[in-house]
Amino acid sequence: MRFSQIVKSPSKTLAVVLIAFVVGIFITSIYYTFPIFWSFPTFWSFPTFLPLLPFLLVFFFLRSKKNRLIFLLLFSFFFGIFRYQQSEVPSYLATVADRTDISVRVRGRVLNEVERRVNGQQIILSKLNVADESVFGKLLVRAPLFPLVSYGDTLTFSCRLEKPEPFNGFAYDKLLQSRGILAVCSFPQFVFVSNGESNGLLKIILSFKEKIIDRLGYIFNEPHSSFVSGLLFGGGASLSDNLRDDFSRTGLSHILAASGVNVSLFSVVLLHWLLLSPLGKRKGLIIASVFLLFYIIAAGATPAVVRAGIMAGLLILQLAIGRQARMVNVLLLTLTVMLLVNPRLLLDDIGFQLSFVATVALLFVFPLVEKWFEFIPNTFEIRTSISSSCVAIIFTLPILIWNFGQVSVIAPLANAIVLPFVPSLMAVALIALVASIIFLPLGQIISLLGVALSYIMLRLVTIFGSPQFASVPIIYSHTIAIIIAVVLLIILFSKRHSFSHATRNTS
Repeated sequence: MRFSQIVKSPSKTLAVVLIAFVVGIFITSIYYTFPIFWSFPTFWSFPTFLPLLPFLLVFFFLRSKKNRLIFLLLFSFFFGIFRYQQSEVPSYLATVADRTDISVRVRGRVLNEVERRVNGQQIILSKLNVADESVFGKLLVRAPLFPLVSYGDTLTFSCRLEKPEPFNGFAYDKLLQSRGILAVCSFPQFVFVSNGESNGLLKIILSFKEKIIDRLGYIFNEPHSSFVSGLLFGGGASLSDNLRDDFSRTGLSHILAASGVNVSLFSVVLLHWLLLSPLGKRKGLIIASVFLLFYIIAAGATPAVVRAGIMAGLLILQLAIGRQARMVNVLLLTLTVMLLVNPRLLLDDIGFQLSFVATVALLFVFPLVEKWFEFIPNTFEIRTSISSSCVAIIFTLPILIWNFGQVSVIAPLANAIVLPFVPSLMAVALIALVASIIFLPLGQIISLLGVALSYIMLRLVTIFGSPQFASVPIIYSHTIAIIIAVVLLIILFSKRHSFSHATRNTS
């Protein structure tokens, strides 16, 4: 594509300006990961960035559209650098990471929903006070099951703080830092809980979610209740250690994380159900949008759930606007806004990466390859489930290999067989949940089908996860991941006209 064509097209101009911002964040994040290659000035504080703002005035005096676009590209690129550098913690601030490797007295407020596991609770604290000094950053606390802690509570305890470390090739420290968590605490002692008085919106939403999970416990028996809750709202911490290991070995852990992968898969199948029903396209899109909003609220509106909802919402929007060119801009605008809020998502948050890549694959690749699966019967949208699952698996593979340094050799088969059950189980669970609110015995009867689906899925996970060769380490995993990613990008670029044609035909 020629530069003159970009200048003449407002849609293409917007796309390249947004890309320049993302590239600025990407290059800066690479620099802070590998600072030995080059250096460039720091624009961390806004006052130091102010001298660049007068150059905006130049924009209004440029008569040439070409020169204006070049200026916008440069400004967007440098603004991406500036935004990422803003996320760096200034050296002059006292942080909780500065108080590690010593036993100290800590006080902080519970920031998010508390994750309760079989043998403990995971708590994120903010507004920290360490050794009677206010410090910057958040703290991840792994505490016993008792005393019970809830959102808004204030905790006071003694603990030896530690800096998060990577493990098994996974950059766990980077993931926590992307969420503002700079230190961890295991086995706190002398814990005192002061009940919170927060009555905010998040408190109401989390209370609503807790009631829904309790209701699922009435209509599903264990371990199906914990599995369905994890499938719908993320978690699965209540499952046994052996079962969670099986999910990991089979490459199916993502379905227990309220990820954009399974939410997007469900959205694809739900949309196909609705569009094939007598409701029609318009009413189907409205119902799907209402469901998605309800899901985000019911799942606690946590950052991971909101991200998954946004990605699934893009699939609904794609059908609404129908044009691939516009959808590219919407996708880039969504990515830009999310990176503007948290620029560290791009390289440090694997959940964001999996959600975004899976959504891109389902938006632009799925319409083309769906016809390759015509030999599979489409009863209950089985063909749609299998084809969309395969697309998501293939395009997220480089991310998994890069981050974990291993690959589940059984994952392609396990995902292809298990993932098609995900939309059906989610649908049955939601129908049973609504029915139980109206009349509890009715919800329990409907849940029998959900129990059957859950039993099949858990049994398959156990069977696929039992062989010792289910997961194997990858030598030169980063190199292999890059090669696979490059091959996929080449295929996407070479088939871009086919993708465009397929997308238009589905609109």
